[in-house]
Amino acid sequence: MKGKAKKLFYKAIVRGREMIRIGDCAVFLSAGRPNLPFIGRIQSMWESWGSNMVVRNWDQMCGLSLPSALHSSIKRKDFMESSHSDENDVQTVSHKCLVVSVEEYEQMTLTRKYADSEDLYYLAGTYEPTTGMIFNTDGVPVIC
Repeated sequence: MKGKAKKLFYKAIVRGREMIRIGDCAVFLSAGRPNLPFIGRIQSMWESWGSNMVVRNWDQMCGLSLPSALHSSIKRKDFMESSHSDENDVQTVSHKCLVVSVEEYEQMTLTRKYADSEDLYYLAGTYEPTTGMIFNTDGVPVIC
């Protein structure tokens, strides 16, 4: 296997006292946008040639890549699921977060545990980056 890159896959990483597993949603830090971190669902994690990498599918914060006609109706806790995936250094993973349905979000924010949570978001729909199409949570296209 000389010259071949070997990958060692992981099921979880630890950040402080928190364990982040494949399938979890996490906050990813961005050096270019420190006030606008990304949210992603972790698909896989591995180490290869001294680099630790993570693949994530994006949950895109509304308003970052959506048509400007939608910006006025966007709330900070809304997220759009996206088919886009990316590879990033595992060091960009900050901590776990929750992305839930609107109904779950409304119920959870009524509880003391989540009332002021900075890491609770809700899924407002789907954004398809290749076509620019936006769909609500029922799969109906949103016309801007």
